[in-house]
Amino acid sequence: MKRILVIDDSEANLLLINSIFEDDPDIEVVVESNSSKALNVVRKKYPDLILLDLMMPHIDGFQILDEIKRDTKLGKIPVMIVSARLDQEAKKMAKNYVVNDYIEKPLDLDLIEKKIYEVLGKVNAA
Repeated sequence: MKRILVIDDSEANLLLINSIFEDDPDIEVVVESNSSKALNVVRKKYPDLILLDLMMPHIDGFQILDEIKRDTKLGKIPVMIVSARLDQEAKKMAKNYVVNDYIEKPLDLDLIEKKIYEVLGKVNAA
């Protein structure tokens, strides 16, 4: 079973992303809306993939990404940014962290599903 951790302060986005995989018994989706708790969840759940929003209260996505990438064990977890930040500075910063992808909001569920399956190395049967 593959575990995806979605870190986003929008409950609607968490529900939408979770809905993509509700019929896939091989994928478990873990959601965290509180960015302050996100790193603890990463350490506890050690997901196969992290979907990370950048604009969140308390701790922003880049701070979380920085902590993940500085940790030798956690730094190996693939990270996909899913953000409404469309500016080139954010994309450049994400590229410097060597993220697996940068998906712009609003959410395109088909695109997100395709890219997640690609990263997880699964063939989408649909």
